[in-house]
Amino acid sequence: MKLMRSDDADYVKEQYATDNNLAIRIRTHELYTEPKRDFTAWVLDQIAWRGDELVVDVGCGAGAYVEAVQARAHRYIAGDLSHGMLQAIAAPTRVNLDAQRLPIAGSSIDVLLANHMLYHVPDKERAIAEFARVLRPGGKLLAATNSASTMMELPRLAQQLATQLGRESEPAWSPLEFTLENGAAFLQRHFARVERIDLPSALVFREAQPLIDYVATSPRSMGGFDEDDEDLWGVLRELVEAEIAARGAFRVNKLTGVFRCWND
Repeated sequence: MKLMRSDDADYVKEQYATDNNLAIRIRTHELYTEPKRDFTAWVLDQIAWRGDELVVDVGCGAGAYVEAVQARAHRYIAGDLSHGMLQAIAAPTRVNLDAQRLPIAGSSIDVLLANHMLYHVPDKERAIAEFARVLRPGGKLLAATNSASTMMELPRLAQQLATQLGRESEPAWSPLEFTLENGAAFLQRHFARVERIDLPSALVFREAQPLIDYVATSPRSMGGFDEDDEDLWGVLRELVEAEIAARGAFRVNKLTGVFRCWND
């Protein structure tokens, strides 16, 4: 089985053609994360806001930051490579853009958001260089991402699933290419100041269906099996329900965080 990279262009195009899959994943994290926290507000609160900032949200996706940024800053620009994503959000200014070639003048932005998106970018060095180019002196980059060890219960579940079905249990994914562990090395080549702030939590499922719905947004993550394979989904439900019956919940541990970066 070929390992699927998070920056594979075909995968990114498939997953983010519309906001459907991403919206389900975001909603799952909102409903089932413990302890409860407004993650968007937590990320934005890592910098002090004056209220007159120009903010560009690169890889804005389903628009999770639209309202929260507009409550803090003077002007917000939503940018994404996917036309489908941009059409689904209610931002006053929407721009189709590639993080590796930003259509933005140098030293013109106060805050640039690049949250949970750099692991999808093929040329991360070029994208981060672009982020540094367009930020004003003292302007801030906020780049949220996950730990390489986050949500490891899902690969283990995929291996159990493969064993139960008598199929190969090769991993479907290669490690993320931009994580809390390796992200600073990328960023420090372009920013004088790079700070990492962590936020541990967990997804806690007390019934099987929400976890199954989450997995269904990316069947490849469960070993790349055919999403129409009824045996797969039946066995998956049995495994999840067995864990819930034994422990009271199916727990998926998360470690996410944000890098705060700037040049003086």
